[in-house]
Amino acid sequence: MSFPLRALLLGVALSSGATGCQPEQDSVWGEEQTRTGEHSLRVANSLTTQALVLNAITTNPTASAMLIGGGLQNMFYPTGGSYASLQRQLLDPDAQQVMSYLVSCALDANSQVPWMDPTSGTPRTWKGKLGLCPEWKTGAPSAECKNRVSACLLARNNALGRRVELSLRGEDPLRPSLFSLEGVTLPVEYDPNTDAPVPSFTPCSTPSTVTTRDCGWKGDGIGRCVPGQIVRLGAGARAPDQCGTGAVLGSSSGAPMMLRACEGITGCDDGSARRLAHGVGACGTNQPSMSFTCPASGVFSVMSQAADSTQTGTVSVQEETGTPAGTHHPLSEAEVFSVREGAYFGNIFEPTALGAKVYVDEAGKIQGKQQVIRGSVYRKMYSCQAAGWSNAAAYAANRLCALPSSGANCAAIPTGTCVNPTAPSYPGSRCELSDGPVVGGDMDFEKCRDSTTGATWNEPITVFLHDACALMPKGSDACRMNGQ
Repeated sequence: MSFPLRALLLGVALSSGATGCQPEQDSVWGEEQTRTGEHSLRVANSLTTQALVLNAITTNPTASAMLIGGGLQNMFYPTGGSYASLQRQLLDPDAQQVMSYLVSCALDANSQVPWMDPTSGTPRTWKGKLGLCPEWKTGAPSAECKNRVSACLLARNNALGRRVELSLRGEDPLRPSLFSLEGVTLPVEYDPNTDAPVPSFTPCSTPSTVTTRDCGWKGDGIGRCVPGQIVRLGAGARAPDQCGTGAVLGSSSGAPMMLRACEGITGCDDGSARRLAHGVGACGTNQPSMSFTCPASGVFSVMSQAADSTQTGTVSVQEETGTPAGTHHPLSEAEVFSVREGAYFGNIFEPTALGAKVYVDEAGKIQGKQQVIRGSVYRKMYSCQAAGWSNAAAYAANRLCALPSSGANCAAIPTGTCVNPTAPSYPGSRCELSDGPVVGGDMDFEKCRDSTTGATWNEPITVFLHDACALMPKGSDACRMNGQ
């Protein structure tokens, strides 16, 4: 494993009929690429709750038993043989989607699983990313593996229809670096309003010296500041409004470089309303700097590239310090994702613990899609919430259920507060630890007990958000924390 779990893009759909939710495969936008030289990984998600709870693979007892009985590598291609009935389940598009995310949770970025699209006869691949269960590539997964992949799938689904950046944290004592936090978190590459990739992060198709071009940029970092105050950043030049008096900020090497600042944690194009500033050749030099007013959110992202798209260079961006703006850049993962949502634990892959059955029959027809199951479809999957949510029950329903208003078609059983400061022992607190020992200070819940048998699960995954309301409907009171 060369990359630990890190901030993940989580895109979710409002209903099973939502458009734009395609399996995470054969990406044309380079989503499989590692974003930094350190242990970091970003994943684009679009796993819907409805797909997770009613699909012909994991909510099909026969298919689920086959899935956990061997290695993924040869289950879906070549076609036919002993896995023919399992392969037939891929006629359900939701089964394709769930398998895409299962593989990306289980296998590492160097692995992939071939499969044949039964509707078109086209060979495809599901690509690994996180490496929670690398053994599943060639053999049956262990109990610990199944639990980690289950928690990953739960963390990466929701009933909303937009991409949301999040951070997954946990621990594996045998691989202590698996969940390491990154020192510098890079800007998100998907537009927060449209969910589409930001064009500026794509390679330039032709050589260009147009400084406002929307191609060839790369993320540099995310920063914070005091709203309404002046922020100054540079990479080898004085700030443009302090050419005669200011200090040289930062440095560059190689080709002359450019900078761009955007509001929020996502990069932007030149014409975007979120663009805050552009820096190139400041104060009589060929190196960049920027001055801009800190946005209302108090968060900005920085991008860089060479002024000539055919050349290369690097920047070391430095902020002006000791000012009312209180600028800090770049931010770490822990600083960007500071809202602890809760934890997910249990086992989706238990054929005898399903509240619904979906399958593709021998005639190729999908059966069981119209079911409405009150509560959780997965009877051994659980969640708990961090202390401080004002309306924990409403938040859990919106987070876990495809039909939140009726509490139906849910992916897990909510158990209560992970660790309650006023009642730190079980059952007042569902988890024994508020910060597992393997990665100190990452604040991952560990040793969590379910509400069915009281059993302890040792492979939970804790989710941290940048925005407490990111996964809730707009205007919802469910995302209020500590009465705010």
